[in-house]
Amino acid sequence: MKILVTGGAGFIGRHLIKKINKKHELIIFENFSNSDEKNISYLLNDKTKLVKGDLTDFSLINSSLSNVDLVIHLAAKIDILQSIEHPDQTHKINVEGSLNLLRACVKNNVKNFIAASSAAVYGNPKQIPVTEFTIPNPVSPYGADKIALEFYLRAFCNAYGINGIALRFFNVYGLGQSNAYAGVITKFLNQIHQTKPLRIFGDGKNTRDFIHIDDLVMGIEQSISNISGKRGSVYNLASGKSVSVKELAKLMLEISDKKLEIKYESPRKGDLLYSSASIDLAKNDLSFVPKISLKDGISSLMKEINYQ
Repeated sequence: MKILVTGGAGFIGRHLIKKINKKHELIIFENFSNSDEKNISYLLNDKTKLVKGDLTDFSLINSSLSNVDLVIHLAAKIDILQSIEHPDQTHKINVEGSLNLLRACVKNNVKNFIAASSAAVYGNPKQIPVTEFTIPNPVSPYGADKIALEFYLRAFCNAYGINGIALRFFNVYGLGQSNAYAGVITKFLNQIHQTKPLRIFGDGKNTRDFIHIDDLVMGIEQSISNISGKRGSVYNLASGKSVSVKELAKLMLEISDKKLEIKYESPRKGDLLYSSASIDLAKNDLSFVPKISLKDGISSLMKEINYQ
């Protein structure tokens, strides 16, 4: 299968490319706004090509999709605060860029499309865990962008006969996450390594559902295998278990065997209060069964980067 991956040099993209590049012919479509070309240069070969470009360049996207069987759309402006301060800029990439990609798929008869959505679509739901049938209520323009992407995908599936899946990623962690766009686990790891206090925004009672990058990549692979007949179906990719940020900090200090202060700071705009996912639908439809516990994932990560 010939697959085009947008955002293939990013944290999730790199792990995905490494996992599937022996099975498929790949095109990495990347503008390196959130990543570095050296991160993927060793992955490039006769079967894995790089196209440098931006999702706003319809002509380049259109020419890059010749004979492609599947698009995996990971590229996005993912900074929540940036989306609040400059919603027009994030909309241009996250919505208009995605629409360009879908239009080019139609022109090139690409019949399969997997889109990276986000738990940010849920906002602060009244009931948890959230299911795919929970009504979206985003608290940031980024979350609104992702809902727009999901609806455009569903519309294109219905109008043009595309097979499509949108995957709502929850809090992903793992080796190689950049400091600029890191989640709280990576930030805590850096603070532990530097023997600095662990900084928590808010009272630490806010919860997150963390999924290890290997489990997330497995979920994407399962989506590739099960995409036939899907018309914009939406799935949560998460562990199905939540933990408070305060509990996470204590767990990481326990694993690292370090005694550091936990500092509480003012909450940030756009941060979710509670995040917990049901993954029953992904289990049933995609045979998605995450295997890595939070404790095992963090312990392995600390060993890999010698933070202990």
